[in-house]
Amino acid sequence: MAIALFDSNILIDHTLGIKEATIELAGYDDAAISTICWMETACLLTPPQIIKFDLDLADAGIIIQQTTPEIMRRAAELRRQMKKKLPDCIIWATAEIQGRLIVTRNPNDFGGTTNPLVRVPYKNTDGVITDVTPLPP
Repeated sequence: MAIALFDSNILIDHTLGIKEATIELAGYDDAAISTICWMETACLLTPPQIIKFDLDLADAGIIIQQTTPEIMRRAAELRRQMKKKLPDCIIWATAEIQGRLIVTRNPNDFGGTTNPLVRVPYKNTDGVITDVTPLPP
């Protein structure tokens, strides 16, 4: 089974009760989020919701990956080359260095759907979920 790094939009969908996001979060034996994704999600939550969010992550076995010097350097290189937002470059660099699949609804933030490290599990258009894809083997 693939090892995964979740983008903020999947985490936020989970906190909003979107079952496809929750299924995706629980579907990997080795899953992580970057510190930037935790912050992007937590800033939208109340303190009690943050406690629940942290418990959900722990229950799913999802680790919070700290930014290392290697990730910092790769993120800076991606930012220079790709002209993407720095938070997206941090997420991309984290996944790339650790060989993780980026699970996101915004593939263009990470090189598009041609990037083999990108998985789009579903589309969410104004709360309507479509194009659900099965979990990878």
